Amino acid sequence: MAREKVYVFGHQKPDTDSVTSAIAVAHLKRRLGMNAEARVLGEINKETKFVLDYFKVKEPKYLDSVRLQIKDVDYCKGYQVYENDTIIDTYKYFNEHGITGAPVVDKNKKIIGVITSKDIVRRMINDDYNIETSFGNLIKLVNGETISKFSDEILGNIVVKDKYISIEDNNFINTIIVFDNISNAELEELKEKRINVIKTNLDLFKTIKRVMNSVYIKNLMNENNFYKFNQNDNFYEFLKEAKRLGHNNYPVIGKRNECLGLIRVTDKNIKHNKKVILVDHNESAQSVDGLNEANIIEVVDHHKIGDLSTSDPINFRNMAVGSTNTIVYQMYRERLIDIPYEIKGMMISGILSDTLCLTSSTTTELDKITVELLAHDMNIDYKSYYKEMLKAGTSIEGLTKLEVLTQDYKNFQVDDKKYAVGQTITLDIDSIMKDKDEYISIMEDRCNNQGLEFIIFIITDVLNNGSYILYTSGCEEMLKDSFNPSDIYEGVFIKGLTSRKKQVIPYINDYIK
Repeated sequence: MAREKVYVFGHQKPDTDSVTSAIAVAHLKRRLGMNAEARVLGEINKETKFVLDYFKVKEPKYLDSVRLQIKDVDYCKGYQVYENDTIIDTYKYFNEHGITGAPVVDKNKKIIGVITSKDIVRRMINDDYNIETSFGNLIKLVNGETISKFSDEILGNIVVKDKYISIEDNNFINTIIVFDNISNAELEELKEKRINVIKTNLDLFKTIKRVMNSVYIKNLMNENNFYKFNQNDNFYEFLKEAKRLGHNNYPVIGKRNECLGLIRVTDKNIKHNKKVILVDHNESAQSVDGLNEANIIEVVDHHKIGDLSTSDPINFRNMAVGSTNTIVYQMYRERLIDIPYEIKGMMISGILSDTLCLTSSTTTELDKITVELLAHDMNIDYKSYYKEMLKAGTSIEGLTKLEVLTQDYKNFQVDDKKYAVGQTITLDIDSIMKDKDEYISIMEDRCNNQGLEFIIFIITDVLNNGSYILYTSGCEEMLKDSFNPSDIYEGVFIKGLTSRKKQVIPYINDYIK
């Protein structure tokens, strides 16, 4: 049995630290026997793309949701009958599996309808003597012996004679089923007329009953008004819709309309919630859609404790360091797991990015030691490498103003007040500042449309160790109280301000409270 997959991912606005730490943690977990896979929750930025390309690491796939899907529950997988199955075969199948209906599929397993016990009973009650079946079905059901065969498809009405049963279509006899030996002369006559002949040892009553039930179920099935669900549909949405429709049995299909089985509302439907490991965040607002329907089994983060709630105890690794990758490096060392070159590249890139090459106020001694150890092992000049990262990642060429504003943008909430802070690190400060009025206008519109108290945009100048600030209306007093500039105005430069997490959010939250 395949090991259950565990998704490892960072926050909704993937930056270099979140993407690289997800890759590094997923690799560590695989080494420890877990079926872990790194994912991203959004489009990666230029800096991260540079890092992945530099170390030849494949970009993680996009993960849009971890909601419980139909494929995550133990529905009746493989439950289906084929269009040319007989009534008797289908009825036996229902009894063997304890079901009252099933999807009907063609030879390619594409769904073409559904058949229920009611459909079968209705056929039996009506005493319908019209037959469409195959020669093979008849032989099997009447325990017959082939005397002569000229066609495989049998179509017509059952007609009872003295010594045999015939199946006739417009007075043309297609097939006869005999109960006694047939003479050579009679057989030759039937052969000349190209009539199928089957001999059976059953009595007349049993033969008629079985021939009537040899009909293809495709002639009884509902092929128009039936409901089906895709295996990727949300399970709880399915339950709501099933309650509205009022049925119990529903076919489950794949993306190519192939039938995968049957799901029944009355079944217990054992659930296998998706398993996830969160890195570089621990707040639901910054995470994947449907997180409340997943099993969080671990968190590795360096931010403040958020609002996560889990049903079981989990491993929660949270440290006051400048980068998630600093923690991940410790996890490898604790487990005595060798680190491949490209994974070391992921780690050092994440630390350099989040600490602005160890200059940010969030940088700790452990970050510095980790970078030195990684750089020594990799035999690289980390400062020169960081300049290459910075050059690749800070270019805003080709980006719209909204994309510049939101490329590293997070929402926050204190009590009932919501606000957002965006940050960009760029060498092209002049390009933003000359259009600052347009940026402010975009921020004001976004603030009003999303019901936010305010938006702050931090434009960080790494070379000068500080940031320029743009903000929506009404923020002056808060900014002055929080950062104590001698004067406050749009585009003010605040020396030493580089960290949103440590130098901006705590002060804003204190002011709001």
